[in-house]
Amino acid sequence: EQLDGEVYGQKVWERCEALTAGLASELTEQLRFILEPSMASRLAGDYRTGKRINMKKVIAYIASHYRKDKIWMRRTRPDKRCYQVVVAMDDSKSMSENSCGMFALEALTLICQAMSRVEVGELGVVSFGGS
Repeated sequence: EQLDGEVYGQKVWERCEALTAGLASELTEQLRFILEPSMASRLAGDYRTGKRINMKKVIAYIASHYRKDKIWMRRTRPDKRCYQVVVAMDDSKSMSENSCGMFALEALTLICQAMSRVEVGELGVVSFGGS
């Protein structure tokens, strides 16, 4: 009996994903502009110490008789997002009385798809108002 509910839930979710696929790609592009990368994982710069050698600088280092020693790169440019997002869903009686449940599920699917495509970080869903 529990398995039937999971299968039904998965089918409903897949249907919502199919309905919101186009909108999710549009929202993804907008979120890329709004949510700036916050984690540095790109290597850049010229430093005396660092993580990886910049091979372009090695020849100049050797030619300068080992004086120009800024040949190392560090993780300085942010390119990954690390946000914690919580989506709150109204699960009250008024939502079910006004037949807003499917609309809310489609909206949740849209947000989840877009956030996962942007690789936003951690995404959580909470409900309130229900019994």
